This record gives sequence, C-alpha cells and structure tokens, in this order.
Amino acid sequence: MGVQEIRRFFLSKLSAPEAPHRPDPVAIAACALLLEIAHADDVFAPEERERILRAVREDLGVPAEDVDEVVRLAEEERRESVDLYQFTKLVGEKFTRAQRLRLLEVIWGVVYADGQMTAVENQLARRIAELLGFQHPEVQAVRERVKQGA
Repeated sequence: MGVQEIRRFFLSKLSAPEAPHRPDPVAIAACALLLEIAHADDVFAPEERERILRAVREDLGVPAEDVDEVVRLAEEERRESVDLYQFTKLVGEKFTRAQRLRLLEVIWGVVYADGQMTAVENQLARRIAELLGFQHPEVQAVRERVKQGA
C-alpha cells in the first residue's frame, strides 16, 4: 500500500464520518404512548413492561439490539412532554391506518396486561385512539376483541 492510498483511506474516513445510529423517531413516539398508558394508573407492572418490549420488537419492528434504547428514549420523551399530541401527531402522519389500528390493539393489550383496567387507563386509551383518528364504535370493538383475548 502506497502513501497515497493510505492518505486516501484516512481522508475518506475523516471526510465521511459514520452517522451515529439513531432509533426511528416514530418508534420512539409509539413506544412513548405505550409507556404513557402503562404509567396511567401509577403502577408499571412487569406484565405491562413485557407487553411493551414485545410490541417494540414485533409490532414496531425495532431490531432487538435497539429495543432498550428505544424504550429509554421514549421514557425520556414521555417524562418531558406536556401532552400526548406530539406523539400521536407523528404516529398519525407516519403510520398507515392498519399500523395505527395495530398500535391501538397493543395499547389495549398493555391496559389488560396486568389483568385489570382502571378508569384512568380506559380514559387515556380512548383519548389516544381519538387522537389517532378512531371513532368510539371502532375503539370499543378493538377493546372488546383485545379483552376477550387477554
């Protein structure tokens, strides 16, 4: 290897630094909604956490090595946010209707993960569904379907 090739190699590395890997902001927003529903009753049960981790991997398509980072970033965002709108707006813009419907199913799955639904969880899940563009009858149907499977 000549000096020129070595020089070109280092210049190419210096001029094109690798962009740091950043998890998908939409996955973070969706995860923040799931965390919000899990914390709604002030009890973050292990079953809820497991349901969220599975959803982040399977439903949001986050690679296994990024799941913890997505959850960490989502938790940070959730704590700093003043409302759900920033999360639902991003998800609403980037997810298809089918993806939003699946997220709604996961939200109800988190609600029922610990075996009970509180009034606060019910109200919050309905509010998120509304912000995601779903009407009451559809929300009820999804809730009942998830409840039967839980």
